[in-house]
Amino acid sequence: MLDKKEKMVMIFLSEVCQSKRSYLISAQQIAEFVSKKYILSIAELDDIMISLNKDNYLDFIISDSKSGYFYVITLKNKGLTFKKDEKKKKKELMILFLRTLGITILSFVLGVLLKMIFNS
Repeated sequence: MLDKKEKMVMIFLSEVCQSKRSYLISAQQIAEFVSKKYILSIAELDDIMISLNKDNYLDFIISDSKSGYFYVITLKNKGLTFKKDEKKKKKELMILFLRTLGITILSFVLGVLLKMIFNS
């Protein structure tokens, strides 16, 4: 299960790496995207990337050059299907909510009907 920052990083990477399986991206670009909601340091980003690697979402290589800190990212199958899996989870959660709401309403109506029948 991914935490909020890991999900934000995976959302960004799945958008950027959509057309190519391997992609060169700077740590600054990832941090800028995630900084819309969370504060993220380079050390924390490294930990997130290692965690995503262990969870079998991606492979990465770190490149530190004069122009900055870069990752060469290769999305694995689980990383490529990340967006689709997230949509599926949201859909299943909505179905569960609606089903629970329907059962609650049905129980209430049935209770009122039984009360009307047996109180007459």
